[in-house]
Amino acid sequence: MVSRSRMLMGTTATVAAAALTVTGVVLTRSSDPAPTPVADAAEAAAEPLPSGPPPPPVTAQSLDLDGKPVIEKGRETLRLAKRSVTRFSLLGVTWNDALLSFQGDAAVRTRSAASGDWSSWQSLDLEPAVTAGDPDVVAGHTRGGSLGLWVGESNGVEVKVVSAAGRTSNKLPAGLRLTLVDPGPTTSGGQGGGVPLADPAASASAEPPPADTGTDPEPAPPPVAPAEPAEPAASTPAGPAATTTTPAATPTTTTTKPPATTAPNVPANSAMPSYVSRRGWSADEKLVKNAPVYGTTVNALFVHHTAQSGSNSNSYACADAGKIIRSIYTYAVTGKKLNDMEYNFLVDKCGTLYEGRKGGVGRPVTGAHTPPFNTDYAAVAVLGEFGTTAVPAAVTTKIAQLAAYKLGQYRHDPAARFTTTVRGSNAKVKNGDRITLGRIAGHRDVQATACPGNALYAKLPALRTEAAGVLSGLRITGLAGGRQSGATHVVRDTLKISWSVSTPGGVIGGFEVRVDGKRAATATAAARSASVQLAPGRHSVQIQLNRVDGPTSMSATRTVAADVTKPAFPGRPDVTLRTGTVHPAAAPVKLSWQASDAVGLSSVRATAPVRATFGPSIRSWNTSAKPGAKTTWRLQAVDLAGNAIAAPVLRTPTLVAETKGKRSGKWSKAAGGSHLGRAALASSAKNASLSWTFTGRSVALLAMKSKTSGKMYVYLDGKKVGTVNLNSGTTAYRQAVWTKSWSNAKKHTVKIVVVGTKGHPKVTTDGIVHLK
Repeated sequence: MVSRSRMLMGTTATVAAAALTVTGVVLTRSSDPAPTPVADAAEAAAEPLPSGPPPPPVTAQSLDLDGKPVIEKGRETLRLAKRSVTRFSLLGVTWNDALLSFQGDAAVRTRSAASGDWSSWQSLDLEPAVTAGDPDVVAGHTRGGSLGLWVGESNGVEVKVVSAAGRTSNKLPAGLRLTLVDPGPTTSGGQGGGVPLADPAASASAEPPPADTGTDPEPAPPPVAPAEPAEPAASTPAGPAATTTTPAATPTTTTTKPPATTAPNVPANSAMPSYVSRRGWSADEKLVKNAPVYGTTVNALFVHHTAQSGSNSNSYACADAGKIIRSIYTYAVTGKKLNDMEYNFLVDKCGTLYEGRKGGVGRPVTGAHTPPFNTDYAAVAVLGEFGTTAVPAAVTTKIAQLAAYKLGQYRHDPAARFTTTVRGSNAKVKNGDRITLGRIAGHRDVQATACPGNALYAKLPALRTEAAGVLSGLRITGLAGGRQSGATHVVRDTLKISWSVSTPGGVIGGFEVRVDGKRAATATAAARSASVQLAPGRHSVQIQLNRVDGPTSMSATRTVAADVTKPAFPGRPDVTLRTGTVHPAAAPVKLSWQASDAVGLSSVRATAPVRATFGPSIRSWNTSAKPGAKTTWRLQAVDLAGNAIAAPVLRTPTLVAETKGKRSGKWSKAAGGSHLGRAALASSAKNASLSWTFTGRSVALLAMKSKTSGKMYVYLDGKKVGTVNLNSGTTAYRQAVWTKSWSNAKKHTVKIVVVGTKGHPKVTTDGIVHLK
């Protein structure tokens, strides 16, 4: 990825003589399965078990920019005017000669298929030339080109390509072509894709490779016959996929052995993190024509991003990552005529890892990512651009895990640097140069490019330390002093943190607890826990291992929130009457509350008159209260840190007998032990009424339900407010059949009126109950 990030804006100039030839190519999967190598143990573990349907068809359109360029401000310029095209989501510009580094500029505008709006101009990243002898380069076939730019579903395009100004040549390269790719519908492989891998120890070599000495080993001569690569953690693919086809002229790197030094103690292999396989993101394997090429080691992991700084490529949904990867793959093979995609691995912005170039995730597969550092190196590309965009922690953690696995296979310390001799040239390094690189390096370290963007490149030092922590087995095993809430541990102000490590004790100098990147506590080499005081707020916490010989390792980050603020009841708890059966010693009530906390509630507890505990999302409790007695309910809200606040509410239920009501019409006494006071009033006379006046904040009407009962109207303070049907297949006495509550205690009058329901008009009442 080159370091040009300026945007080319459109002008009103036109190219009168420009003509374009449009060639449509539809790529679909045939019914015959493509030959694939036998998977190694790690790779096989990530393959989805069901075979599933064939991948969706991927369509690639080619537009040859074969018109005559015009001169604008001393530079050759070729335009493709706005036009409608078949739907696509990714595009790129290529040219005939893959060995030519085009130093000009190319920019595009696209029209959204959804809205019909045209985008602003976006620059394309023009990739440096590949190196002669690279396994992917076929003379007269492989093309130079830009990175593919993901623009989302589009159906219109405009292009401007401008030659270099004041550089080696002000001519446009021959054979300029625009490739448009439609990846088809979304399939498996978005966020959360892939499956956990089997234990890598099951496929580990009995003889581990030598420890990292700070230089690369002397490379083996290129094999001239099928050979088994020196790869320690995976079985060798069988059949055609195992054939090594590296030409004698393949660029590589060599090193010389330095004077003997004490080698850092690098533990055995880390586990391969879970990932989405090629089958998981629906790669069409028929596009790959040649068997994978293998090196003998992985000296470093190069970090890339896939889009030009300033582009809109970070707006994708992680569920669409499989579509983006299919597009990158298709553009690499059909647009640039590579054998396979450039990268060994890819990561989306949600931290999901994807297998890239085929050949086995546990093997030293030669890619086409960072010439002349393709053989004996690996590369991971993050989907999107990270010039100024913040890098999600999930992304750096996944890269650290991957780096620990790939470098750990060869006993390379991810935090170390090494010196090597370059075999091949580009605009930044020359053949024979001696250069020093980190085991985790940025694309820009060896090529004239801004990739992987300033924001992601700035993360590499911390990423190296985190990867070393993964490889050393350093991990946080416990957080105490509070409660876990999702991915966050909540404490008041003191955190006790525990950890484990597999690094031998003799090389450990001590540990540090790092809070928000700063040292908060230290511990001896033998310690495996420490306590720290935290200021209120959210913090990132890590453990740093300091080795005797200088290097450090860092654990994965844990999020901790310190909270000393008590929760709150925004409105005081309330008690109201509810429907249900009334007893002389118990009236049905509902206790309601609203509790909140800045960080998170743990529970709400009732401590009086009875004890009960409720989850943080519960907002009410159906209980009862004794009529005629003052009752105080006490609630306590407790947050995740253990802070608590109490709130009381006092209420007195009062029974008012039916005989205390003001009567109108014919009412008669209904005797029976099931009624309150062993008696009630009943009426079947239409418009007979009873009313009660009281002072309170909640009221309930008491009546009997039965097969012979009918309906009654309810009036409150002179207004009709409802109709209650007392008819029921079963008989129920002393029922609170209608309730009403207010925020304050006031004087009210409630009245019932017999409707006179045909066939079963009777209304039997036990009076009312109200709360003071």
